[in-house]
Amino acid sequence: MKNFNFTRISAAIIISLMITSLNFAQNWYLQNSNQSNQLKGIQMISPTEGWACGDAGAMLHTIDAGTMWSIVTLTGADLHQLIFKDASTGIVVGDNGTVFVTTNGGTNWVSKNSSTSLQLRGACFAGGSTFFAIGDDGAAVKSTDDGNTWTTLNAGTTERLLCVAAVDQNVWVGARDGLMLFSNNGGTSFTSMSNPATDDIKDIQFINGSIGFAGGSNSFFMYTSNGGTNWTSRSAGIQVGLNGIHFVNQNEGWVVGGAGSLYSTTNAGLNWIVLQSQTGQDLNSIHSFDGVNAWAVGNVGVIVTNYSPPTGIENQNTLNPDEFVLRQNYPNPFNPSTKIGFNLPSREFVTLKIYNALGREVVTVLSENLEGGYYEITFDASKLNSGVYFYSISTDKFTNTRKMILMK
Repeated sequence: MKNFNFTRISAAIIISLMITSLNFAQNWYLQNSNQSNQLKGIQMISPTEGWACGDAGAMLHTIDAGTMWSIVTLTGADLHQLIFKDASTGIVVGDNGTVFVTTNGGTNWVSKNSSTSLQLRGACFAGGSTFFAIGDDGAAVKSTDDGNTWTTLNAGTTERLLCVAAVDQNVWVGARDGLMLFSNNGGTSFTSMSNPATDDIKDIQFINGSIGFAGGSNSFFMYTSNGGTNWTSRSAGIQVGLNGIHFVNQNEGWVVGGAGSLYSTTNAGLNWIVLQSQTGQDLNSIHSFDGVNAWAVGNVGVIVTNYSPPTGIENQNTLNPDEFVLRQNYPNPFNPSTKIGFNLPSREFVTLKIYNALGREVVTVLSENLEGGYYEITFDASKLNSGVYFYSISTDKFTNTRKMILMK
C-alpha cells in the first residue's frame, strides 16, 4: 500500500465552486452562433454540451458551453423544437412533418416518417420511450419507441397547436387564442381545458403531474398546482409577450420573449426579476441542464447565456505519481466545503463530476486536459441541500467514484 506525503504535493488546484441559485449568476453574455437564421429551440444535455435548432434547417451543437457552436446539416426545412430524453436519445421536429432521431448523442441523425406532412411546431418527452409532437391544423403525433415510428392522434381541432407537455399519460397542449387541450389517456382523446389565457399559448411545462406553467402572447404567464384543473395568472411584472419558459423546479425558472426580454423567478412567478439579456432581438427558447447556467436562443442567430467559464487553475507540477488514484474527500461528512484529491501519472483529459443520490449530475467541476501530477480541489457546496453525493472522475484510462456526505 502506497503512502503519500501530502506536504510534498507538487501540483495543486484550488477551485472554489459556488453552486449558485437563480438569485445569482444573472450576468448574461452574447455568444457567436455563426448563424443568421432564426433559432427556435435549445436543449443542454450536459453542463457544457447542447443543441439548438431553427429556420432553414439550422442545427447547432456545442461541447464547450457555447464557446464554439458548430453547424450540423440535416435538412433545409425549418426546425422548430428539439427534445432529448437523456444524453443519447433525442428528436428534432419541423416543417412538412420533419422528424429526425438520434440515439448516440447527435453523432448521427436519422430521418423518420412522422405520419404527417403538416408543420410540427412543438414536441415533448413523456417518460419511458414516449414522445409527442404537435403542429398546424391540429396535427398531433405520438411515438412509443423513442421516435422510430409515429402514429396520428385526433386532437379534436383544426387550430394551430403551438406547444405540448406530458407526464406519463397526461398530455397538455397549448394553441392559438388561448386554447388548451388535455388528455389523461396518452393522447387517445383530448378535451378543452379552461384557463385564463386569451391569446396564443406559446410554451408549456409541467414539473410533475400537478405543478405546471404556461406563457404566451400579451405578456401572459399562468400557473397550476393541480394538473391544470385550475390555472392562475401570474403575469404581474412581465411587460412583453413570452415565447419560451424553463423551470428547474416548482419555484425557480426563467421566461423569454419579445425584444430580448428575459425574466427569472424564485417563487413560481409570484414575482419576476428583470434581467439584461444583452440583445434587442426576440428570444424564443431557454434551457438549463444544471439549474444554474442557462442558454437562450432567438432571432438572427442570437444566443445568450449566463455561463462563465471556471478560472484560477494553476499547474505547478514537477513530479508525477505512478498510478491513478481518486482520494477520499476530507473532511467527510463536511459543511460546506471539502477537498477532493486525485493523482494523474500522465497528461490526460479529465472530467470530475458531482452527482446527487438519485444519480443526477449536479455539476461538472472539471473538464479539461491536465498534466500528470497530484491535484486537490476545494469543493464548496454551500448552496446544496444536505444529503449523500457522489464524485466521479473519468479519463481515457481510469474511472472511479466515491461517496461524500454534506451535513448542514
